[in-house]
Amino acid sequence: MLGGRPHWGAGGKMKIKNFGLLAVVAFCFTILSCSNPSTPSEETYTVWTDVSTYSAFQSDFNTTLNDGMYVRLELTTSQWDQISSSLTSEGRHSWTKSQIKDWLLGRGFGDSESTKESAWFATIDHGFLASRTGNTVYYILK
Repeated sequence: MLGGRPHWGAGGKMKIKNFGLLAVVAFCFTILSCSNPSTPSEETYTVWTDVSTYSAFQSDFNTTLNDGMYVRLELTTSQWDQISSSLTSEGRHSWTKSQIKDWLLGRGFGDSESTKESAWFATIDHGFLASRTGNTVYYILK
């Protein structure tokens, strides 16, 4: 120490300025990385999922569905009114379009099919999709 003050050497003030600049930059990154509550989140859709045997599908719908295939149907308001009265909280989900796509991918759909069908679910009011894998039939209903 010279004259009662700390001796910083040749670059002492520059080190303090760099530290201050780094602190400001770090603070800005922290603020920017925080989630912004005013940013709209992805829309969610109420869907129901279920699974049954292929023989139950044939009995319930009086039709066939080839292995590895699926069928979809857009429901009218009156069809929805009939079906929705029997729905419970079992199998009920509040999913985004990407979560619907993930569910379809997990049931053997390819990427393009799952993208197409999840987009379809996002645009309709009410619909139904059934897919068969072996003796198992998967259902999703919106």
